[in-house]
Amino acid sequence: MKPMLGAVVTSLLLMARAEACTTTWNITLETFGEGVTVELRSGVPGNSATVATRRSSGGQVQFGSLCAGDYFLAIGNDDSVNVTPVRKFQNGSSYSSSITVTRSTGNVAQRSRQSL
Repeated sequence: MKPMLGAVVTSLLLMARAEACTTTWNITLETFGEGVTVELRSGVPGNSATVATRRSSGGQVQFGSLCAGDYFLAIGNDDSVNVTPVRKFQNGSSYSSSITVTRSTGNVAQRSRQSL
């Protein structure tokens, strides 16, 4: 009977976690071309993990089923990428961002992908 109880508790925890991860992030991206790699990372630069990678299509990128936490984007096709500021997301929310990547300074920093 105890192994069955453990399986039920595990299933309930997994279901609760799945329900909590309903945050979306919609991004309008203006860059130098189509098909730019947009990497969603959790944590902070220097101590992060890749959550998902997308290629921009028509300037639109969407990440869904995100859990609450700290996220940022690494944007670019080379080892040198543009890095956005870290954003803190809440459960069950929808976020939108408009990002323009230019060759000048602005709200994104340039870093080595390996340093993330």
